[in-house]
Amino acid sequence: MTTRTTLGPAQKLHLDRAARNAGEAFAFDEPDTAPVGSRSYGSSLVWLGMAAVAVLGLSLVF
Repeated sequence: MTTRTTLGPAQKLHLDRAARNAGEAFAFDEPDTAPVGSRSYGSSLVWLGMAAVAVLGLSLVF
């Protein structure tokens, strides 16, 4: 007498359990929007200064 077992239901049960456990590992509360940091004008002034130097350099070349 030979016993036949199918691995289909057991494999599906195992995969469902693994997916549920993985989902619980990544189930953390994430805000919908990123927090807005304070605006720094120092870096904006640096970029504006670099742009002014680039425009001045291009105007001297052409």
